[in-house]
Amino acid sequence: MQSRLHHLDALRATAMLLGIALHASLAYTGGPWIVRDEGHGAFGGVFFAIHGFRMQLFFLLSGFFTALLWRRLGLAGMLRQRAARIALPLLIGMFTIVPAGWAVMIWAGAAQAADTAADATASAAATVPPDVSSNGDAASPGTTPTPHPIGVAIWFLFRFPLFHHLWFLWFLCWMMSGFAIVAWCAERGPGARILARLRAPGPLLRTFVASSGALVWLVPLTALTFVVMDAMKEGPGFGADTSASLLPLPGVLLHYAVFFLAGALLFEVPDALHGFSRRWMLSLIGAAVVFPLAVGFAMRAPWSHALVPVPVAHRGIASLGQALYAWLACIALLGFFARFVRAERPVHRYLADSAYWLYLAHLPLVIAGQILLRGLPWPPLVKFLVLVVGSTAILLASYEWCVRRTWIGVLLNGRRAG
Repeated sequence: MQSRLHHLDALRATAMLLGIALHASLAYTGGPWIVRDEGHGAFGGVFFAIHGFRMQLFFLLSGFFTALLWRRLGLAGMLRQRAARIALPLLIGMFTIVPAGWAVMIWAGAAQAADTAADATASAAATVPPDVSSNGDAASPGTTPTPHPIGVAIWFLFRFPLFHHLWFLWFLCWMMSGFAIVAWCAERGPGARILARLRAPGPLLRTFVASSGALVWLVPLTALTFVVMDAMKEGPGFGADTSASLLPLPGVLLHYAVFFLAGALLFEVPDALHGFSRRWMLSLIGAAVVFPLAVGFAMRAPWSHALVPVPVAHRGIASLGQALYAWLACIALLGFFARFVRAERPVHRYLADSAYWLYLAHLPLVIAGQILLRGLPWPPLVKFLVLVVGSTAILLASYEWCVRRTWIGVLLNGRRAG
């Protein structure tokens, strides 16, 4: 309670720093992204492997630390601390980092349009003229239906990416609100009795919270959120969706709320985190085995339909596979860091403190780097490594010289001791 949990600090920093590699790889996967460069199928595997657990792990740790702050500071103190470290950076970022991201995205679109203008002109000349419809008839002007204002409003509320890559902070604001309600109830009446039971658990509670036996209910519950998300997807995909709009998509919010809740429970039940992650080696092996199967079913590979031709069963297995991979990867990393990152080291502490800033500021820089590297005749792996190393170096320099000892550093990490 009175000292930093160094392995969890390091793990949280790792989850954030992996976001730089994740977004850097997107230009080389061959999939939809702001900048599309020559790529290799291996980058798709890297992206799926990270995307399948990274934000889930982040929300799991957020739930754990939120419960810790509640116990340490009380409900009012916890809310003040979270408002200062989450809500205020989000508000400032909406007027600084997010506009920078939009500007770089516009630049990326213009740069790619200029690069392909000649090819597009030649292609258009060899195909159907733009004023002729697909059946050979002249396209009638004014036939495009006018969007209904209610439909536009719904799209803006649930689909417009208002928060850009800072959506996770907005999600945390929702979860802080929900946690505050639960914590208020837990401090009085029946809630207090439930909380007392959690803090003095019996054998059954230890089995289903403080050990890997918790997967018995966590995996099916998480799979249900994948089912809800799948109903709103336009095509196949692996891992949880992203919702950067003013009103989060319900399935996405529920998905991450499951991990947030689990993290809070792992703090409230004594020694639960140790028991939950104790079999981390088996979980690591299990994640490696489950990963290709889960990807195949989620991406609707032909072999997966050959194995399970019934559509409902196929979707159910895809949801269970994605949920199981996410939890096994989280357990593996929790146990690995608890085993090998026991004491504070200056490098770990520095990266833990800087990771928040690095993740907040990285996306415009990464996209800009993808644009600049796009025209170079380098192998995709070289571009990726240059992009990750170069972006991280620039961000670390900006943290050291512009953030660490300024009001921004205090805002993000609190006042530094000494």
